[in-house]
Amino acid sequence: MPEVSLKELDARVRKQFSNARTAVERGNFEYCVEICSSLLLENPGCLEIRELLRQAQQSVFTKRGRGWLQRFVCKLEAGLVVMYGKPYLKKDAALAMAYGERALTRDPLHEGALSLVAAGAESLGFYETAVFCLKKIYERETKDLALMQRYCEALIKVGETNQAVAIAEQLKRMKPDSSIIQELVKSASVAHSINKGKWAEEEQDFRSKLKDEELSDALEQQNRIIQDAQGARVRARELIDEIHEDPQNLDLYKQIVKAYLYADDYREALAWLDKAALLPQSESDIALKHLRSEIMIKATELELSKLHSESGPAPVERIEKLEAELEVLKLEESRKMVEQFPNDYAQRLNFGELLLAAGKVDEAIKEFQVAQRGTSLKQRSCVMLGRSFSKKRLYDLALEQFDKAIADSHGMDNFKKDVLYSSAQCCESLGKREEAIRRYKLIYANDISFRDVARKIDGFYSEPS
Repeated sequence: MPEVSLKELDARVRKQFSNARTAVERGNFEYCVEICSSLLLENPGCLEIRELLRQAQQSVFTKRGRGWLQRFVCKLEAGLVVMYGKPYLKKDAALAMAYGERALTRDPLHEGALSLVAAGAESLGFYETAVFCLKKIYERETKDLALMQRYCEALIKVGETNQAVAIAEQLKRMKPDSSIIQELVKSASVAHSINKGKWAEEEQDFRSKLKDEELSDALEQQNRIIQDAQGARVRARELIDEIHEDPQNLDLYKQIVKAYLYADDYREALAWLDKAALLPQSESDIALKHLRSEIMIKATELELSKLHSESGPAPVERIEKLEAELEVLKLEESRKMVEQFPNDYAQRLNFGELLLAAGKVDEAIKEFQVAQRGTSLKQRSCVMLGRSFSKKRLYDLALEQFDKAIADSHGMDNFKKDVLYSSAQCCESLGKREEAIRRYKLIYANDISFRDVARKIDGFYSEPS
């Protein structure tokens, strides 16, 4: 089964993809994840959709600013989803890939999830997709011989023979006596020689189809630019020249700000944003205003990340101050997005979660109630409403919302166990001891290690009858 490009898909799919891309530009990454995940179920061989999904997954993960404990929990949850998905590799590879993507929504760099998506792609002949996933693992783990061999084989199949040869040679140095690796080195070398011959034959024809060699170089440069932070800096330097030639072009200023953002150079990004703000047309440009908030959020997240990763005792006061600033920045940015896009229910849900975390319970309830209008967000909105009512000690109202979410949840995954546990706590607060134990038992029967349900059940049965 060959991979397909976006332009080969029908107009409906292309329109949905366009909506997802717009959502990313607006910072609504959760909505993009929702759309792309749905599209990939029907079109698992479209790499462009998967690339956009991965970008959104990473942005959601980063935006939430998880601590080490939350990251550990996410990694654990992703591992469980991978475990459920692996058996489908032989009977439904596309479904196995969907499980992998679901796990990556919890942890975008989970090696098991990336490997599962790659394995499904290999099974279906989607070798570019396999390379896309395996590359992420290889960049973090370069001593896994099996992974390197698998990555090398996939690179050969997609014609990336330069890198395939380099990895094959690296494998040979690591395990010189392996006959399998020696064969892989030969395969990579032969494939590279064949490709080299093809390039020599096709290069002239390729360039002749372009108007001139300068245009060819520009296209090649642009393709390279999007790959890494260094390329972003190169693009930024080119944009400086373009701005000197056309100093009133606001779009050029936006591009250079985003280029520096990609390179994590927030000082330069802010400096160019300030220059853009001097242009008369910038006053009515909402996207430009959002860029400033995005820069401040990313800069604060980066500083927090560095503080957490530093050896030695962490500066607690500085960390607490930055976390408080980050909370305010995210809240204000989310508020602006809701004001600008009042019918975007995913933004409403995100805003409500930030309000609840900030202790503004009544405001959060209002946003969750509106977010329930989004069909795909109803279950999560019910849970968040339940948590909000619980904070106000309105346990009967909270229980009603938790029960709605439980009714819509099939199977006993971590999400359902979490909601069941919260509903049981509400029952306890309402004095419904027997009903609370019944709910704890449902969790206990599926996962004895979930939180403290084992202690609760043991305590219940040890009581005098």
